[in-house]
Amino acid sequence: MKRFVYLLSFLTLLSFALPVGFISCEPEAKKAQKTETKFDYKDFETVIRTVDKLYIDKHINVNRAYTDAASFAALSLPHPLYIYPESYFKEREKYDEKEDLWPGSTFKISPSDKFVIFDPDYAQVEKIQKEKRKKNENRKLSDAELKKLIEKEKLKKSVISARWEEINFSRKEFDRVITYINDNLEKYKTPVLKGLVELDGELPEEEEEDKKEFRMEQVFVAAANGYLNSLDPHSNVFLEEVWEESMSKISDGSFEGIGAILSGGGSREVIVENPLEGSPALRAGIRSGDSIVAVDGKLIKNLSLDKVVKKIKGPKATKVVLTISRKGNTGKIDIEVVRDKITIKNVTYHLVKENPQVAYIKLTGFVKPGNGEPPIDTQIAEAYAEMERTAKENGKPLKALILDLRGNSGGFLDLAVDIADMFIEKGVIVSTRTPGRSDDEKYAKIKDITKLPLAILMNSKSASASEIVASAIQHHGRGILLGERTFGKATVQTLKHLDNNPNYLLKITNARYYSPSGKTIQVVGVSPDIEVSEEADGSFPFRYREEDMWNHLPLIPHEGVVKSKFNLNAIKEYAKKNGKADSYLKEHSNDAIKPDYMLIRSLDYIEGMLNSK
Repeated sequence: MKRFVYLLSFLTLLSFALPVGFISCEPEAKKAQKTETKFDYKDFETVIRTVDKLYIDKHINVNRAYTDAASFAALSLPHPLYIYPESYFKEREKYDEKEDLWPGSTFKISPSDKFVIFDPDYAQVEKIQKEKRKKNENRKLSDAELKKLIEKEKLKKSVISARWEEINFSRKEFDRVITYINDNLEKYKTPVLKGLVELDGELPEEEEEDKKEFRMEQVFVAAANGYLNSLDPHSNVFLEEVWEESMSKISDGSFEGIGAILSGGGSREVIVENPLEGSPALRAGIRSGDSIVAVDGKLIKNLSLDKVVKKIKGPKATKVVLTISRKGNTGKIDIEVVRDKITIKNVTYHLVKENPQVAYIKLTGFVKPGNGEPPIDTQIAEAYAEMERTAKENGKPLKALILDLRGNSGGFLDLAVDIADMFIEKGVIVSTRTPGRSDDEKYAKIKDITKLPLAILMNSKSASASEIVASAIQHHGRGILLGERTFGKATVQTLKHLDNNPNYLLKITNARYYSPSGKTIQVVGVSPDIEVSEEADGSFPFRYREEDMWNHLPLIPHEGVVKSKFNLNAIKEYAKKNGKADSYLKEHSNDAIKPDYMLIRSLDYIEGMLNSK
């Protein structure tokens, strides 16, 4: 009997929603095992059959699927090739900037083909890209520029898609592309553009060790993912060990490193977003806002963030020297950090320091706990009970509870239902709709862990399972939603082993979920009751969401409007008159650990919720 796991994560094969900037080093026992695997044409066909059987839409555009499969296969080569409709390639200057019109040559597999294969001159491309990077060094795009870039990319993709439709690219053309790649694989095995991602073109030793020969397996996996990508951004196929490793990074675990969250990399500075409380980084004197210039005396300019992380990570008790630039200091500072064991928890909690009568619980993912760990709902219940006892012992009983879902990209459907049920007394939590099956409605059925007023913190990275919990809380008037509009992913994926190939997992969209109001939040997301910024200046910059992804499942219009059960005007007015956030944030603007801007601002609204009717 096949085992199906229903997922609401917005993880993708190429970009799992993991704490990539977290400095850590997994113990050897947790590293993915290097096993001999295979993925061939038969496995590609298995993916196609599974799509026909399980995919939510029974009327997919098969020609577009084969087009994307061929394109992904060609791009997977160490020396990538690009496939274009010939009519588009001849006029591509209409859709690309001049500096993006790479030099190179084109050829056809067959003279009658209406598509061309473009082989860039990578020596020239590297020079162009380096100049472009130098020109834009440390430059951050404005919101308007970023939106314009995304819209331009969408236009380009839509034009290419329309041109492919005219060509009628089919399975026959796909097979010829695959045959060409197979026959000429040796020609394209030499990697290109090393200098764009590595300092001085140098390949780190650890990557040299992990390097393995490129095979047709990678081509067929890429083709399968191209086929799936034509359907939606959340269906893909990948090695089971990749899934296990990604899950271990968002579940409870212990790691060794310096304990700092970084951002940037590439053409941007590597910035310390925050050293963690009690971490080696904080003890050594690393501060929020520090810019890392070098690691152990070697410049990291132009290195991608993951490469910087690899240079900084290391075993417990070893040392790393970070050269940093700090605002207010004219010179560079060398700080020696002794690495240590860092414990990561999926559920963290504490009484809010600025208001100890408010309990705070953060959930980073809806994932299954590791061996010996209690279920997540049990961990949340125990966390609340402990904080309730502590507050009473301090003579300041709890008045409210915060559930922080910021950055929580989702996970398992059943866990979302269980956690929402902990706060909702009765009624529908969520319903899922799968073609050919009756609706599956999930109801609240267990006793709530508390009747205290509840606040949900959310942002643009709160997705899927997080959105189920937030929308149910909002619909039933159980709590107030504070923060930013969520990501907007309301699709359900099935996770299963690929038939006849246990090394690979297939994640495929097979249903939509709907909020208790009957509305699907696909694309639109969940809107907060009160917008609260997480930026230092109180702004709401552009955030990448489902609506910006190519081939996302469309919005299904719904006329119903969720009306808040709270007097939002009274809450806002109270916060305006009695709020303490502005003065607090100003006073703590130069702390080693930067304030949690959204949390501090939210406390004013929570007080307003408690003191208004």
